[in-house]
Amino acid sequence: MFFIKPWRRTSRGRRLNIKRVMFFPLIVYSAYLLLDSFMPLFMVGFVIWLLYNWTGKRKFW
Repeated sequence: MFFIKPWRRTSRGRRLNIKRVMFFPLIVYSAYLLLDSFMPLFMVGFVIWLLYNWTGKRKFW
């Protein structure tokens, strides 16, 4: 059993977290849906912010 002993030492690494593997695609897809559904609102807000900054006012309130 001399050739089996070195393989035991290599398998002591960190195990793969199954929850992380299962939930990663779900989190990425939900972030994509959130951005996709609210993108027009973000764009309108960004245009309003740009127009406000182009007026030359430095104070926000």
